[in-house]
Amino acid sequence: MKRSLFFLATTVLLSSIVQGQSPPRYHFDNIDIGVRLEPHDAKPLAKKLSKPALHTSDVRGLRLIHVRPTGGPKDVKYWLRGFTTGNAQIDALLVEAGLRYGVDPMLLYALMHQESAFRTRAVSPKGALGLMQLMPGTAARFGVLNPFDPRQNIEGGTRYLRFLLDLFGEDIALALAGYNAGEAAVIRYGKQIPPYRETREYVRRIARRYVLLRDPEAVHRAKRADQAQLAVIEKEEPKPTAIYERDVFVVRLPDGKLRLVSQ
Repeated sequence: MKRSLFFLATTVLLSSIVQGQSPPRYHFDNIDIGVRLEPHDAKPLAKKLSKPALHTSDVRGLRLIHVRPTGGPKDVKYWLRGFTTGNAQIDALLVEAGLRYGVDPMLLYALMHQESAFRTRAVSPKGALGLMQLMPGTAARFGVLNPFDPRQNIEGGTRYLRFLLDLFGEDIALALAGYNAGEAAVIRYGKQIPPYRETREYVRRIARRYVLLRDPEAVHRAKRADQAQLAVIEKEEPKPTAIYERDVFVVRLPDGKLRLVSQ
């Protein structure tokens, strides 16, 4: 039954998130996740994306595959299903924070891959900091004194995502939109994904990642990376949403662990 629900969810979700879009020619930093009192102006862009607006209904399958941890073993391999950020300490902190605040560690993994590509000292042009790309105001709001400290950063980002999930009734798509654009923007647009192309692309990307992480077939299909390819993977930078992401896939590292790679 669970397997049937998973494939139903992925069919619904993938049909809406993997269609091609033409890359817009403008600059935007999707990593700006500070809490805004006023949302972005939804101004027309020079070149429109070919895909229609992304609505909450497009990612309703997220509800079917989302797992809210309520206990169980604090085993990193169990909760991350063999995936790694490339750093055992960060892997453990992801699981610890996810279990503490009831957020699926796999969802945190997907979000972190998009936000920072697992880079502890990542800094966006807008000033977002660390693994979960916390803006200074968001960091202060959730008690993060040093955003480059992995434990504090992951704790703060997870608490913020938990806050958003509570605020939007466990709707993952809206929580992700709030993480990117600020909860005020989501509320202003009637608790719908705001009409910002950057935010829609952000939600699409993390939804795609989350589906892959939860798809056992993606693991079976994972191609093995050699040491030279691993070196390239370790240099991966977060992709701004101004650039349409063609694909994201799973690779098996030389040590047998799994990793997401963006293309």
